[in-house]
Amino acid sequence: MIIRAFSRRWQFSLLCLLVLGTPAALAQEAPIKFGKVTVADFIAAPADSAAPAVMLCDFGQSKIVGGREGFHLEFVRTARLLIRRKAGYEWATVDVPLYRNGEQAERLKNLKGSTYNVVNGKLVQEKMADNAIFKENQDKNHLRYRFTLPNVREGSIIEFTYTVESDFLFNLQNWQFQHTIPTHWSEYRTIIPAYFRYKQITRSFLPFAVQEEKAVAYSATFTQRIPGSAISEDYSISTQALSSRWAMQHVPALNEEPYMTAMRDYFSSIEFELSSIQYPNQEPKDVAATWESIAADLLKEEQFGADLKQKPLLAAQLSGLSLRYPDPRERAAAVVAIVQNSLKYNGEERLYFEKTLADAVKRGLGNAAEVNMLLVQSLRATGLEAHPLILSTRSHGHVLESMPVLNNFNYVVAHITLPNNKELLADATEPVVPVGMLPRRCLNGKGRLLKSPTESRWVSLMPQHQQVQLSTSALALQPSGALKGTTHWEWNGYEGTSARMTEPKELVTQLQHQLGDDTTPPSAAQWKNQQDPTRPLQLDLPLVLEGADDKPATLYLTPLLRLGLSTNPFRSESRFFPVDFGVTRDETHQLSITLPAGMAVAEKPQSLTLALPENGGKFYYSCTQEGNKVQFVSRLQLTKVQYSAAEYTALREFYTRIVAKHAEPLVLSTAARP
Repeated sequence: MIIRAFSRRWQFSLLCLLVLGTPAALAQEAPIKFGKVTVADFIAAPADSAAPAVMLCDFGQSKIVGGREGFHLEFVRTARLLIRRKAGYEWATVDVPLYRNGEQAERLKNLKGSTYNVVNGKLVQEKMADNAIFKENQDKNHLRYRFTLPNVREGSIIEFTYTVESDFLFNLQNWQFQHTIPTHWSEYRTIIPAYFRYKQITRSFLPFAVQEEKAVAYSATFTQRIPGSAISEDYSISTQALSSRWAMQHVPALNEEPYMTAMRDYFSSIEFELSSIQYPNQEPKDVAATWESIAADLLKEEQFGADLKQKPLLAAQLSGLSLRYPDPRERAAAVVAIVQNSLKYNGEERLYFEKTLADAVKRGLGNAAEVNMLLVQSLRATGLEAHPLILSTRSHGHVLESMPVLNNFNYVVAHITLPNNKELLADATEPVVPVGMLPRRCLNGKGRLLKSPTESRWVSLMPQHQQVQLSTSALALQPSGALKGTTHWEWNGYEGTSARMTEPKELVTQLQHQLGDDTTPPSAAQWKNQQDPTRPLQLDLPLVLEGADDKPATLYLTPLLRLGLSTNPFRSESRFFPVDFGVTRDETHQLSITLPAGMAVAEKPQSLTLALPENGGKFYYSCTQEGNKVQFVSRLQLTKVQYSAAEYTALREFYTRIVAKHAEPLVLSTAARP
């Protein structure tokens, strides 16, 4: 796996052996000091009875300092939390992630933790024991320490502090101001000497209470060996450092809501990337990764692109395919089928191979990188122009186009250029997803196409297919009040892929439960196009909805409440981040009810047409009567993939009115017709 690090020799060049530096301290006093908890803190804790815990204060400081081994980063974090209920006990277990490269690793120091309880009006402190700290190796570049605070109960205050020392100057600690519990105060400070430039990315839908930066004095003493001599000499330098401070107050908890990508996309946070270094008497060196350097590294990486230059692993199965399928799209579909038969997807979203591509084929089971890089290799073997396209899945978060960082990606698919210069995206992990579509998990902004070390570009992942659902039902009302007839369903596009991922019997059972039919056996279902994902999946099903036992004189029917939208997924009154559906939507329900002799329509719902601003979507509803038949039509169309926070109120009201309309009853009476 590729990690863009800096060797110690390159980092320090002329600056070697000894660096002693002391930056000027920030003028502001720290908002929290470890060990300074009092009984008054329990009384003054912010009231939020709904939250299982509250982050009272979270304070972090990062600075570049000198040491005997050279410049290094020092990060100190101190946090204090109030545990309100048992559901908040999980916050008493804390993870500290560390980075490593070869024999070098970040170092955890000065770790302390305590739990405070008030017993009989007195403050009781219990310190964390050493055996409550555990070290875990995650992969070759990451490890973590995990610790748990002792004797936590409802009403406890816990606090901890630790220091992380790092020789990896590119790994300036990011900071997260927001959590899934309320935060009373969160503050982060950095001191960066003038030799180092970092790019800064701020993610936030909330305002800062404090956001400031200023220049402060910075001095250091170096020992430099005279070229061609064993003699060293000392000299001192004085420069300036950039002191920055950010703080947020009364930060609400971020809760998972419908139609959002990864939670990390929406937490208020700051991220950093080292962009350049300029030591005294030296030219500046750009050290930030570029998209070109990422492409070059990946394409030669043994666990990614190196196998694309090797002999195709599926050469025997691919032989003669170009002659049998002269149409490029059909040929690509045939290649996808061969890859799927040779290598099953294990469900792991990965950018790199576990070992080698050959090893994965031998096992017959592979992660997303292994399956789709085998697809790229196989497509090329049949004469198609195919290249890897890296992306970040919806659960992994958005990619920042302005910041070339490889860790932002976790997935790869195949990009195919057809003879007419049209583009085709393919993924072999899901048999129910046809060529030209990507799994829904991949619909997340843009991906980066890697054609060559010098040629890479962004490609939109905007789907060409919709989420389409259609139902047509014909029912006859029985004198008992029961409804009997047939229902026909079609699922197309992304709705079709979702339906095909469910076992047919289970899908029928779910549909019958939705409609209220507990008598028709699932075996009565008739399917079409089950094995052809390029066509709509179709289902015909007898339908029996039981009536009332007492045969009331007046019936109230709300059939669209079972067929269409019945609840509003958007319950929050406001939203600070976009609604991301991933795909556009088209859902239509048609229903015809034949009335028996002696049954009349006493009242029927009025027709309705709704439209979202700026052609964002529309809804059409009608209820008409012709003779003894009542016909319903409901159609919901969402024409945008993403709706901004400013559009949320209109979207929520749109859904509220649709649900209300579906809930309006058709009133039938046995009274004689006028």
